[in-house]
Amino acid sequence: MSADLPTVFAVQQGKRPSLCADFSWMFVGNSIYAGGQFAMLVLLAKLVRPELVGQYALGLAVVYPVMMFTNLQLRAVMTSGARRQTDFGHYLSLRLLTTSLALVIIFAITQVLRYGWELTVVVLMVGVAYAIETISDVYYARLQLHDRMDGISKSLIARALLSTVGLAVATYVSGSLIWGLAGVVLARAIVLIGYDICERTHGLGEQSKWFSPNKALTPRFDLRAHRELLWTSLPLGIVVLLTSLYSTVPAYFIKHSLGERDLGIFTAIGFMISIGNMAVVSLGQSAFTRLARSFAAGNLAAYSSLLAKLLAFGVTLGVCGMVVSKVAGREILTILFRPEYAERAELLPWIMAAGGVLFMAQFLGFGMTAAGYYNSQVILNILANLSLFAGCYWLVSRQGLLGAIFGMLIAAIVQLTGSALVLFIGMRIRTQVCADRTETA
Repeated sequence: MSADLPTVFAVQQGKRPSLCADFSWMFVGNSIYAGGQFAMLVLLAKLVRPELVGQYALGLAVVYPVMMFTNLQLRAVMTSGARRQTDFGHYLSLRLLTTSLALVIIFAITQVLRYGWELTVVVLMVGVAYAIETISDVYYARLQLHDRMDGISKSLIARALLSTVGLAVATYVSGSLIWGLAGVVLARAIVLIGYDICERTHGLGEQSKWFSPNKALTPRFDLRAHRELLWTSLPLGIVVLLTSLYSTVPAYFIKHSLGERDLGIFTAIGFMISIGNMAVVSLGQSAFTRLARSFAAGNLAAYSSLLAKLLAFGVTLGVCGMVVSKVAGREILTILFRPEYAERAELLPWIMAAGGVLFMAQFLGFGMTAAGYYNSQVILNILANLSLFAGCYWLVSRQGLLGAIFGMLIAAIVQLTGSALVLFIGMRIRTQVCADRTETA
């Protein structure tokens, strides 16, 4: 590796931004991004029929698990320092290969399930839009490692605003969901090319050299490096695949038992969880490197203290969501969507209860990943998804959309309980190891 080029794991010297500053940037970025996602759903609900909203939801249900699995959580592997000797180009090239594979798998799924041409195109357009996001994500990892959360936030804001405008204009003019999704793809490609991959964004020069062959930002294909990275990150890929099924399994059962219309309504109501989730993701990403550094240094007091604060934040979000849903749920759904969505306002408090438990489980997931507990998460998520599958199988056909929410709540409780147990045992072992080293020294 050339000495004059910054490695992906070079850490900026000097005072790092505070957790509060990082969180502020990420909260603003993720808030606007989640708001953009929500605005896209609201626009679709107002511009097209609920059946087409259901098609969009089905596209997400097909695409999201595949993309999350092939994502392999390379961003977490990079920022946790699990592969310090690996260049950024190796991560980028592996992400490009796995994302291409994901698009092939998504197309194969549409053929196996015998979707019509229109639904197939919708699913593929959703897949391309998410593929562009995954490429941006690996550049975000480089920015995060250098404590450039502001750079990530600016990209998220631009992507959200342009995607929403692209969807709104294209759908309004054409009246077609497919052309609306094409507008989203174009918007995300503009942000990727115009900002995410630029040298200026990453501080590699005073002047922006568009598409220059700088080794720090370009792919480096190396079979050995890819194999080692794949071996390290595969458990996390399985974990995120299983986690993504949390939102997609109910969609399949709802479509099969209740139809696309109810699926569209469930998707709109369920998206309310994203309002709290944007804060969870923002705070979790901002705290992740601090959790990883504390655990690696054996400073379990700092690690535990930060994790406890995150959990308290998750509880507060869940309770507030339930209260607001109970008091003003019908009015909120009427304003955001249409009257037919507000008719199911009784579902909101229950889905926010499931969201509150899930928020806490997500924070513990950040803690486990920062501590390097990858394989344990695989087993834990398998158990959670089995409980979700069983719950939806028995409850959706009997209790409709409320049954799907109960299935999600059961799975979230399993996930939270198991995560707490894994961390409790892991920290006791870590404490003992640190004590033994002290005695030996």
